[in-house]
Amino acid sequence: MLPGKWGLHTFYMKDNVIRAYLPDTRQFNQLTLKHLLGKYQSVYIKPNMSHAGKGIKKAWKSKDGYRLVKVKGKYKTFRTVQKLYKTIRKNTRSEAYIIQQSIDLAELKSRPFDIRVMMMRNSQNRWSFMGMLAKVAGKSSVITNVNRGGGYVISVDQALSDSLELKTMEKRKITQKLIRLSYRICNRFIHYKYSSQIGIDFAIDKNKRLWVIEVNFDYPSHLLFSKLKDQTIYRKIKTVSRSYNNALRAGKFKRK
Repeated sequence: MLPGKWGLHTFYMKDNVIRAYLPDTRQFNQLTLKHLLGKYQSVYIKPNMSHAGKGIKKAWKSKDGYRLVKVKGKYKTFRTVQKLYKTIRKNTRSEAYIIQQSIDLAELKSRPFDIRVMMMRNSQNRWSFMGMLAKVAGKSSVITNVNRGGGYVISVDQALSDSLELKTMEKRKITQKLIRLSYRICNRFIHYKYSSQIGIDFAIDKNKRLWVIEVNFDYPSHLLFSKLKDQTIYRKIKTVSRSYNNALRAGKFKRK
């Protein structure tokens, strides 16, 4: 299997259900930068092997050329795609990057948010849904990573109500769909690599369409859920984590 974000993208593209939820993603080079900026107006450029929002850049078209910002703060302007590409490459050196279409995320008070779904293996070594939350971007941030972008978390129910004014039945349908997709993602993941916990980042756009943004399988943060006012999900995560580790130590199953 190919490593990193690009490897995961090509892996999940082979699933006929998950494929429909994946944003257009390519390996980063000058040609893909030009093509996707022409097709989508704005794009994200991400390090192939990094996580937690590290090194992410956003580029977009403007009246005076093209603009680029890293995480948050002031943007730089470039007259041509070539100059934009050279600047990105100067800062990224020879590191592999991917480029991905930007999603017009639903917003809370003009700040975009995405949804983290937490999945864990239980004491029977079976995938179990823990819970979900909404990660709201910090002020002027182009990423929703709470620690790096200065954002905050709230319940998905509140986020869907306040941003898209969804009724109870609509919210239930979306959350049920998120859970079904998460199980499918995890059950397919076993053909990629073994993991005991996976945090899946979903986006919902302003047209209520769901997208799979990232599958985090290397120790996704439990502490995100400790930031919620209601600690129920966090306590559940800690309990299931302990029961899984106890069962593993007792030899009830082996990591594959």
